[in-house]
Amino acid sequence: MADIANSLVSQPRQMTGVNRLVDMVAQRLPPSAFPTSGRTFLETAQGDRSPITEKHFNSDELEALRTLITLKGGGSGSVQYKDYELLANAMRKKGQLPASMSPSLFSMGDPLGNLQTTLGRFNYELDKEGNIRVFDSYDFNPPSEGAKPNGEVTAMSGPYAWIRNYAGERIPPGMGRSVQINLSAR
Repeated sequence: MADIANSLVSQPRQMTGVNRLVDMVAQRLPPSAFPTSGRTFLETAQGDRSPITEKHFNSDELEALRTLITLKGGGSGSVQYKDYELLANAMRKKGQLPASMSPSLFSMGDPLGNLQTTLGRFNYELDKEGNIRVFDSYDFNPPSEGAKPNGEVTAMSGPYAWIRNYAGERIPPGMGRSVQINLSAR
């Protein structure tokens, strides 16, 4: 079974519709030229299946992640998209204005946006040593509205919609990367 899964991951997926054009672009862009969310997305679309760890994030993003988990309740639990509002409110209290509160291309502009568009929903737990561990899988559910399975963009349009639709086809559930972040105890 593992051999089948590995062969599926290693074989490029046949793109449909607009996604063929998006894939031609995504396969040629240098991931290192982008902030965390763009870099992680491009690396994955280009075939990287190594785990996403704390090393993929900068210090501001890791601090924002710690803050989000603390605001959510520490211990163990899960973060949902609506929970990022907690982080946005904490940032506003510090005089910081998030670049975007809903996923968009502007999300790459600050720690909140990069966390939201890289991790999205995730689980976390406090281990015996006091480390907060974040775990999930980095993949994309096919969009439920705004795009047809053949890659045609409908109600949701524009660059973010194209990328999101492409991600649902290129990196569907079970075809992405594991997330294994260790926020060491301080």
